[in-house]
This record gives sequence, C-alpha cells and structure tokens, in this order.
Amino acid sequence: MQKITHLRKIIEEQENSPTKGAMTMSERPRPFYRMAIVCVFFIATVALYVLMPRYWHDIPEIFKHLLLVLSAIMCIHIIEYAFFWWEIFGHMKGILKETLQSTNQLIDDNKRSIEKFLHSSNQLNDSAAACGLTNIYCYRKAARSDIYSGIKNAKKRLWLLGIAHSEIIQLDYILSDIDEKIINGIDIKILLPDAFQVAAVFRTLIESPDSEAALILNTDRTKKQPSDPYFYQRIFSDFAHAYDRFRSCQNLIAAVRFYTLDPNCWLMIIDDTAYFEPYLFGQDPSPSTKNLNSGGHMPVFKLQLKSDGVIFKIFVEHFIKLWLTANIDLFHAEARIAYRDYYIKNVFDLHSRWFKQVYSVMNASRDNGSCDVDRRKFPRQPWELNQPTLNFYLNNSKKNIASKFIFDYSRNGIAVRIEETSGIDKGQILCLQDSASTELLQTNLILNHFLKMKSFMIKRIANESQSKVGLQTISETEIN
Repeated sequence: MQKITHLRKIIEEQENSPTKGAMTMSERPRPFYRMAIVCVFFIATVALYVLMPRYWHDIPEIFKHLLLVLSAIMCIHIIEYAFFWWEIFGHMKGILKETLQSTNQLIDDNKRSIEKFLHSSNQLNDSAAACGLTNIYCYRKAARSDIYSGIKNAKKRLWLLGIAHSEIIQLDYILSDIDEKIINGIDIKILLPDAFQVAAVFRTLIESPDSEAALILNTDRTKKQPSDPYFYQRIFSDFAHAYDRFRSCQNLIAAVRFYTLDPNCWLMIIDDTAYFEPYLFGQDPSPSTKNLNSGGHMPVFKLQLKSDGVIFKIFVEHFIKLWLTANIDLFHAEARIAYRDYYIKNVFDLHSRWFKQVYSVMNASRDNGSCDVDRRKFPRQPWELNQPTLNFYLNNSKKNIASKFIFDYSRNGIAVRIEETSGIDKGQILCLQDSASTELLQTNLILNHFLKMKSFMIKRIANESQSKVGLQTISETEIN
C-alpha cells in the first residue's frame, strides 16, 4: 500500500508540474505522449544543428547556440521522463511481485488441499474396491428401482431377507416376478420374521404409540378376548399378509421360511449382487413424521461378488445360517395363525416383565424427547428366585425390621416389602444382620453380595398395599 501511495503521489506531482501551463486536466496529454513529443523535438533540434550549417553557410552564430541549448533542454527532459518511468515500472514490478506472491500462495494452498482430498478419495475408492462396494444409496427408497430391475433380470439366485417386504420394497409388487423366476429354475429363498417371537413383540412395542403399547401390555390374556390388540399391529399384519400371499403361490411353498431371531439387517442377494441395509432401532428424526417404523432409513450398500470378495461371501453365509436354522415354514405358520391366541399368550407369560420394562423405558424416553436418558446406574431385574427372609435393623435405634419378599434387585439396590413401615423414613440407614451362606445357589450368590455391603439407605417408600421400600447400598464412609 505504501508503494501504491508513493506512485500515486509521483503521478500527481507530474500532473501538477508548472510546465503544464494553464491546461485543464482533460486537456493535458499523458506522460507517455509528452515524452514522445519531447523526443521528436529533440531529434528535430539535433538534426537542424547538424544539417543547417551544411546547407546554410552564413547561419548566425546565435542561432547555432540556440539550437544547442534547445537540444540540451530536450535531452534533460528526456532523461527526466526516463527516470520517472523507470521509477514507475519499479513500483509496478514490486506491486506485481507482491500480487503474484499472494496468488502463488493461494494456488499452492489449493493444490495441497486438492492433493489431500484426492489422496483420501483414492484411499476410500481402494477400500470400496477391496470390499466389492459399487454403490451406496442414502436410504432404501433410493435403491428401489435398481432392486426391482435386478429381480426382473435375475438369472441364478434370488435370496430375500426382510421384514415381510412391506416397507419401500413391497411384496405385492415383486411376487409375480418371484413366481416366474422359480418356474424357470432360479434358486429362490425368502426369509421373513415369525410374529410370535420375542423379537417381533419387542419391535412392536418400540414402534407403537404409547397408548397402543399400553393396551397390548395390559390385556388380560387369561380371559377369552374378541381379538388380541397385538394382532392389529404392523408386524403381525405383515406376517399374516405375507403368509396369505405366499400360500396362494404353490410354487413358493418350499421357498419361504420364518426366522426366530432378529437378523439385524435387511438383505437381498440377486445373482452376484448383494443389497445390504443395517437394521437399527432408530427412526426417522423428522418432527413431522408419525411413523415409528425403524426400517428403511439407513443407507443401502450395493456389493458385487469378486474373486477375493470376502464381504459378499459373509453375506451369503449369514443368509444360509438363518435359512438352515429357521424351523418354521408356511405349514407351521398356518397352525400358529389358527391358534394365535395360544401362541401369543405363551410369549407374554414368559416375557411380560421384560415387556413392561421396555414400555416403561420407551415411554420415559419419548416424554424427554430422547432415548439418551437412563436413570439407572445399573440394570434392575425382578426377583424370580425363592423368597428368603432378610433381617434388617435401623442403624441409629437398633430397631429390628424383617422382610420376607423381594420385588427386584440390581448391583447396588434392592426393593423389598416391609409390612410395618412406621418409624422408618427416606434417608435412614438399614443394616443387614444375616450371615453369608457358603452353599452354591443362585439365591445365595446374590444375597451374599448384599450381605457384604451390609448397609443400605432408604431411597423410596411406597405406602400402598405392597409396602414397597427401595434400598440403595452405601459404604461405611458414607454412613459416617
């Protein structure tokens, strides 16, 4: 900036010099033109000084001196302009150098950024090529057209693993193509979930609104029901719909099985191409959506079989293991649907406690707007063993308190029934006075843990019919 200011000052001084006379700014010639004019006058004066004596012998001496003076003046003027332009060009060179230096620095930075990006991109491409990865779709819907086209053009095998194919890739749309393929001798294997399994009920609870989940849990299945509310949920409806559609296709009777465990993925293997989508228990985070369905929102990875394609072979083995271990087909599914009340009652009889815990956790997380809230330091389980008698005493008064029923327990807490809760309050200390048992029983193993802790603080008292008291283990330092 200093050089530019100095250059501007020089130009202004030249523009305002006295030799300009009374010319206005618009009338003043530019320095380059002035220098050209001075050079013409200088050449003309020198030419006259040299040639005139040759052709005009009686030229007055004063005239010669005048031409010599004019030549000297013009020469000085030319030198002055030459130095002026030399200084201007010097300043311009410095300015241009500074500008080019910044530009070169910017070019070098961009070059390094591009090289770094290309290096990372090449690494990613190399890793993708090694895995056989040829495409990534942002979500299942983006892959739909390619999958439909692949099913239509399948030549060797068509293996489908999904949640009844009701989300995005719909069973009704591909069923005619599947039926045609199996007639042509293509290897068809279709794995769908069994709706009478714990995993299916669990998914139903986390994907149902709170009111519907509560209705499912609170239904009394010991009494005859017109229809269990679970049978109106999407998981069971998809299961029953898939059964009806496949049963109508005699060619597919041996090509359909129902898996017991959650496979943790949505997978299609079409010839030597696999479409894989991880299955997670997340859901669409958009506040406008009311669909709690967990599927269809994760990226879909397209992989090709390569000579050394380990990943593709793992997908094949994953599918085959599920297929071989699945012990329910359309024949078994028919009986399960016909006696649906019996089967779903057995599921809830065995797992109702855990289902209620699932509902409680999901209800709390939805109230907080997030699943990140965990109010437990350690997981709590219901007590399902033999009920022992626990003998406590109040730390400050030595009052004896007995409990003959345990509701639940965790690593650092236990909930017990105390019939007489008068005289005890939250914050008081209860101490166990029983002795540890050496007999290797599960009950003793758990109780010995609490006997080692000895001291408990009363954290909660529910004075309803159950007289439930929540106790939390504390250390001796906390007592003192």
